[in-house]
Amino acid sequence: MEIQTLARYPFLPEASQYLKDNGIILSDIVDSSAFAQAREAGRRRVMEALVDGQIQEHSMSSELEVMVELISYVVARIIVSCVGEDKLLMERYSLAEAKLIQDRLETENLDFIIDTGKLLNLDIVRLNATEVSVYFTDYLKNSSQMRSQEWKLMNQVMDEGRVELNQKRLARLLQNAVKIKIMDELPLPVNDHLIETFDPAIELVKIEIERRKAQFEKETYGKVSFLRLPPCMKEILDMGKKGQNIPHVGRFAITAFLHTIGMSNDEIIAVFSASPDFKEQLARYQIDHITGKSSGIEYLPPECSTMKTHGVCFKPDSLCNRKWLNHPLTYYSAKGKKKPKKPAKPDTKDKQEAATAEG
Repeated sequence: MEIQTLARYPFLPEASQYLKDNGIILSDIVDSSAFAQAREAGRRRVMEALVDGQIQEHSMSSELEVMVELISYVVARIIVSCVGEDKLLMERYSLAEAKLIQDRLETENLDFIIDTGKLLNLDIVRLNATEVSVYFTDYLKNSSQMRSQEWKLMNQVMDEGRVELNQKRLARLLQNAVKIKIMDELPLPVNDHLIETFDPAIELVKIEIERRKAQFEKETYGKVSFLRLPPCMKEILDMGKKGQNIPHVGRFAITAFLHTIGMSNDEIIAVFSASPDFKEQLARYQIDHITGKSSGIEYLPPECSTMKTHGVCFKPDSLCNRKWLNHPLTYYSAKGKKKPKKPAKPDTKDKQEAATAEG
């Protein structure tokens, strides 16, 4: 396999083998001045994933640039591992790497995508010039985090236990397969020398992690009580905190919900800013539309039955299961009502004093 291909798909086992075959060992990557540019590129790779939710494409027109791109992946995984087992970082980094792979796969021919899927242990069979089939267990494993109805197994075309997919949908499925692979491999074992070498980069990453976590760790947003949120809305917010993609229905529901209970559009923007595919201009346009600022119509969040239908009813609790509770806003309202206090029973002395006063 050509080095340009390995640089574009550095998670492939041939990539690490290429470095070994060319005598490039870990101590050289970490300490040699010859790899200083690759170390900087690796640091940038992690920060792009953490801050922007996506890793930028960089020029690979020269042999040096190709090698820097390949080794930057090695360095990025070391930096992430040196930070420690931080779920937010690993989720956000692995998803950004996977999204980059998906974008690249969409430019490849179908045979290459199929071969890549097989290297990721998916059972894939080519059907024709534009379509393949994937065995349903592999499909389920790699589509489980897709909340959209269009990815539900019951909505797929199936034949003898195999799900039919076109080229674009296969590339999207492989995004999840790559993310799972990277997540399973992290964190890598690291030693004190690695931590000391990459200490400046590690500190930058930690600062950004804490900044992002602080956005979600407040118990209230202005007049909005976080503690009163229904489980579905808490889970959607938590998905954003972890850097997971929030399905379209979930975005609509949380936007309409937060607006209805009193959060400003700017505060809602801040909630979405941790999402891996966050684009402020697009998010603001959608939020302004849902809240009525641009459309003139203030949408209410979906009721519970609709949330269930679209797969965004998460972790219902005992209050959710009450027969009369049919809407997330009802949950929020019910949580805000204080239970009436029972009048204190007077003790014996109080009773005696009361009797004396009456007499």
